[in-house]
Amino acid sequence: MNDKREPMVRLFTGIPLSDSAREHVARTVDGVSGELPGVRWVAEGNWHVTLKFLGPCEQSRMDEICSMMLKTAPLLPFRIEIGGIGAFPSNRSARVIWVGADDIDGRAQEVHRVLDRAAVRYGIAREKRRYSPHVTVGRARKKPVLIPVEIAERYRDTITMDVDHVLLLESELTRSGAVYSVVEKVGG
Repeated sequence: MNDKREPMVRLFTGIPLSDSAREHVARTVDGVSGELPGVRWVAEGNWHVTLKFLGPCEQSRMDEICSMMLKTAPLLPFRIEIGGIGAFPSNRSARVIWVGADDIDGRAQEVHRVLDRAAVRYGIAREKRRYSPHVTVGRARKKPVLIPVEIAERYRDTITMDVDHVLLLESELTRSGAVYSVVEKVGG
């Protein structure tokens, strides 16, 4: 039996952080990390605003997926506000800790919608949950953690960031965590 499987790559689309937004997120994470035990913090180099997680995709379809990304170009540039601290599913039972990404004019939502619709053509399922832009900065290690109201109140400041490009990224899972590499850049 000849079992030749198509090589797969794990892909997602995202917005990279500007230098000033990255510094703002770093200050937030530095401030809260000592107050939230039981959290595994995401490496700074992996911070981004996810637009659409595509999952495992056949490597031979990479050109098609890259062309899907071009549909976002007319929606660029736009602005988002980065800041605040919160969690999924809630601050009382945090599994994923995030810094918010407020979609000022709804363009990030629109980019997500375009990618979500286009991805269906490539056999990628549409999102079931409502899109909520954010930067994942930590994950609860074993059990959910509590983000006290005082912490959420203390880290409410935001910084505005211009978004002039979006990325298609490959995520390689390793023993020491995910390693991201840029596959395609659309825009500025």
